[in-house]
Amino acid sequence: MKKVEELSGDEMEQNNIEKNIFKRSRMFRLIIVLMAISNVIYVAIEIYKSKISEPLLGKSEITKLEYYELENLSNYSSTFEAIFIILAIIGTSLAFTGKYKPLLKSYIVIQLTFLISICSANAILAWIFDAPSGNMTQLVMGPFLLIFGTLIYFVIKNTYRILIVKRI
Repeated sequence: MKKVEELSGDEMEQNNIEKNIFKRSRMFRLIIVLMAISNVIYVAIEIYKSKISEPLLGKSEITKLEYYELENLSNYSSTFEAIFIILAIIGTSLAFTGKYKPLLKSYIVIQLTFLISICSANAILAWIFDAPSGNMTQLVMGPFLLIFGTLIYFVIKNTYRILIVKRI
């Protein structure tokens, strides 16, 4: 009788670990916070860039100074886009390591929720500030693909595991 109670306690503890990924892992908290910060900076740059380039659309020529300013802003936004993607790769890679593996399911759910929220917020900001929505939402496409790939891996792995158990 005692072993059954311990087993159910272990199962409950596993569920708590998965539900409390942020309470259990400072690393995932740090990654999400850094991703949010890089998103805010990226969006601010893109909005500023759209405001600068808007008056230039009517011009037949732009000055070298205007061109270099737009080029620098594009380089900065590309840098923060790369930081965002690298952080997503690091988080996903960590979720596959031994220490964080119990948090994989929870990480997928939280990361998908986070990315959908960011994509929605960026699209709304693009509409509010009349910025290109493609530029504002392209930031999350790489991490979306990464998380969907992880989700597909997880589903295939669990399906395979279920089929093997049924075979035995």
